Amino acid sequence: MAENLIKLRDIDKTYYGAATPVHALRSVSLDIDKGEMVAIMGPSGSGKSTLMNMLGCLDKPDTGEYLFAGQDVMNLDRDQLAHMRSIFIGFVFQNFNLIGRATAMENVCLPLIYAGIKSSREREKRGRQMLSMMGLAGREQHLPKQLSGGQQQRVAIARALVNDPGLVLADEPTGALDTRTSEEIMLLLKKLNQERGLTVVIITHEPEVGNHCQRIVQLTDGQIVMDQSLVMDMAIASGMH
Repeated sequence: MAENLIKLRDIDKTYYGAATPVHALRSVSLDIDKGEMVAIMGPSGSGKSTLMNMLGCLDKPDTGEYLFAGQDVMNLDRDQLAHMRSIFIGFVFQNFNLIGRATAMENVCLPLIYAGIKSSREREKRGRQMLSMMGLAGREQHLPKQLSGGQQQRVAIARALVNDPGLVLADEPTGALDTRTSEEIMLLLKKLNQERGLTVVIITHEPEVGNHCQRIVQLTDGQIVMDQSLVMDMAIASGMH
């Protein structure tokens, strides 16, 4: 039986500060198992980014329950949340978020420094392995501006994976890429999911991206309106050939 990595129950989040309060999430309940590849989809303003911030321990809900690998996130303080993120969660962003003056290797090794790995030799070894796995062997000393968009996103994925996290959260990971490169990045994430058992949650509004996942969770106005497994659909479709 599959093991829960994420368990959300009746999550609410409201942002105050604008003229009227924004109810970003309303009674959201969601389970994600270890090894799943899930797309969270919805139009702009549907609550996707807020949900990602909750899942990634970047923010806490106002009410509800969040268990991550059995740990009650609601009771953690800021330092404990930061520790949780650095050890267990890798982030991939639309605009790569690489440090421009740092090499590919330095960008990838940054999370290892935050995680307290003192040995530069150990950091470099792991960084080199990750870049090689991403097809970037020989590019370790390149700056981001010397790399294509697809290569920069591969560096960002290597950085997200270097601490061997249980979860990778990808926020519009193909948003800044052309169609062919987007497809390459999605196939790479899919391969990592299938071969390494990595749990991948992708925030996207693009159906082509969602179709690479095993499951689509649709948000509208801060509520889950659809939760569909594509694995069963694919199995049915393949049986028809």
